[in-house]
Amino acid sequence: MPPQFTAVPVALLVSLQISCASISPQTVATAAAIGATAPLADVVAEARLLDQPSNAARLEALQGLLKKRGLAFTLQPFANSARQRDGRAEGQNVLLEPFGGDGPLIVLGAHLDAVPLKEGGQSHGMVDNGAGVVVVTRVAEALRAHRLRHRIQVVLFDMEESGLLGSAFLAKSLDRTKVSVMVNVDIAGYGDTILSGPTTAAGSAPLHQALARVCAARDYPCLRLANFPLSDDRSFQAAGIPAISMGVLPALEAHQVWLLLNGGKESGLAPGFAPAILRTIHTPDDTADKLSAEGMTRIYNAVLGLILELDAS
Repeated sequence: MPPQFTAVPVALLVSLQISCASISPQTVATAAAIGATAPLADVVAEARLLDQPSNAARLEALQGLLKKRGLAFTLQPFANSARQRDGRAEGQNVLLEPFGGDGPLIVLGAHLDAVPLKEGGQSHGMVDNGAGVVVVTRVAEALRAHRLRHRIQVVLFDMEESGLLGSAFLAKSLDRTKVSVMVNVDIAGYGDTILSGPTTAAGSAPLHQALARVCAARDYPCLRLANFPLSDDRSFQAAGIPAISMGVLPALEAHQVWLLLNGGKESGLAPGFAPAILRTIHTPDDTADKLSAEGMTRIYNAVLGLILELDAS
């Protein structure tokens, strides 16, 4: 997740919590049965495999993980226009083999790269975003067991930390008329509160409404942000494709992030205060000991439920 956390105009506090109104009992019963009831096995261990000294090595480790789990994929190379941040000549998006029906495309993505550090080297990139990569691949596995109306394309984007280069390349290559929505997962390591945004993005209202149904069915606290940290969803929004970005944090951190990004001068936060998550990502402290199988499973359930809700709509 690129480090862009600037103060923005005040949003109404009443919009913090997602409404559970207008949800049919049938929808709730169906969504409640979807997903894992116990923490997913080995998700933290799999994220650790991506903790590599370079993004090139991280990409190699990811390919090994996908092969081990029997997930077919192709690489999509693109030129690196930000060599000053990532010294590689080109990036490589990892596209899992598409599956599902013949309806409009749903893109599900997470970025695979870790951020280069000013002092040299790169972050361990576990919360941002090794956990997100593992969550998305597990969702892909689960979705294959469902009869889907839409075509599903799962993508692990490279060079998000260098200016959303991988997602911008893919979004520009797609036929907008054949794409329904994009769901992005970023910051998926620990916590109990699902964050989503930006609600100000054109066409995103139905996505947030679908997520509200999933949150209500599972009794998950979910928080909408009008202004949301920059991530790969923006590349699809720029291409005219409705998109939503999702993450998970403990309730306190989630609300502190909301206040920081949406509270403006009246946020009530102390001058210079940064939530714990902002003292972790893009630092040497973004390590696997921060990850929680319980938190990763919670956002896994939310993402899986959202894709199935969108597929049915």
